[in-house]
Amino acid sequence: MMKNRNNPDKADKGIILIIVLWVLFFLSVVVLTLGFKNRINIRLRSLNNEELRAFYLAKEGVNRLIVKLAADDAGFDALGDDWSQELVLENDYGVLSVKVTDEDRFLNINLISREVLDSAAGVYEGLQKEDLEAICQKRPFNVPEELKDITMINEDKFDIITSEGKVKLYGLFTTFSDGKLNINTVGEEVLLMLPGMSRRMVEAIKDKRQNTPFENKDTLSEELSLLGLTPQQIGPLIKLAKVNSSVFRIKSKAVSSGRSIEKLIEVVIRREEDGFKILYVGEN
Repeated sequence: MMKNRNNPDKADKGIILIIVLWVLFFLSVVVLTLGFKNRINIRLRSLNNEELRAFYLAKEGVNRLIVKLAADDAGFDALGDDWSQELVLENDYGVLSVKVTDEDRFLNINLISREVLDSAAGVYEGLQKEDLEAICQKRPFNVPEELKDITMINEDKFDIITSEGKVKLYGLFTTFSDGKLNINTVGEEVLLMLPGMSRRMVEAIKDKRQNTPFENKDTLSEELSLLGLTPQQIGPLIKLAKVNSSVFRIKSKAVSSGRSIEKLIEVVIRREEDGFKILYVGEN
C-alpha cells in the first residue's frame, strides 16, 4: 500500500512556522521603531531643555545690563562707563556674552535735516541727489536697513571701513534716538557727516573725550572752543550734540553648554526718569 505524501500535519506546522516568523518580524520592527522614536523623543526633550536654558541665560544677560544702566549716573555717558564694557559669563548652562550700544551715537534717519543729509552725501559719494530725495520722501523708516531698498546704491557700496571694522552705511543711522548725538560716544564716521566738520576737528574731539569726557551740556560750547573750533564750526555741532544717552541696544547671546544651541535676544530700551521703556524686542 502506498504512503500519502500529502501529510496535513507537516503542512499545518509549516504554515504556523511561517506565521510565527512573520509575527516575530513585525514585532521586531515595532520594537525597533518604538526604540528609535524613544531615542528621538529623548533627544528632542534634551534639545528643548537646552534651548530653554540658553533662552533664560540670554534673558539673564539682558537683565544684568539693565541693572548696570539703572546704576549708572545718567548725567553724562561715555565709552569708559561700566555699561559699555562687554559682559562675558560662563556657567553650567553655557556661555553668555552681552554687548550694549547707545543709539545716541548714531544719526536718526527720520529726524536729521536735509542739510545734514547733504553733508553726509559729500562724505560718502555713493549717496546721490536722487537718493536724498528718496530718503526725504519715504520717511519715516522703521529700521535703517530700509535705506538699501529705496536708494540706488549697490549693496557693496554700502560698506564703510571704520575704526571698529567694516560696517554698512545704514549702520551709522538709527530710528530710535531723539535726534541728538552723544558727543562722548559718537563715532568719527558719524561726526564727519555733520556740516562743517573736518577730520582735524574729529580727532580733537576724540582725544579730548578719551582723557576727560564732556560732562556738561551747558559748558560744551566753551570746551569745544578750547579745542580750537571756531564759533562757525561749533554752532551746527551744538544744535545736534548732548553729553548723555537715553536709548540703548542690548545684544545678549547665549551658547548652551552642549554647544548645539545658540540664542540671541536683542532689546532696545529708553531710559526714563521712572525706569526703562522697551522700544523693540527681537530673538532668534
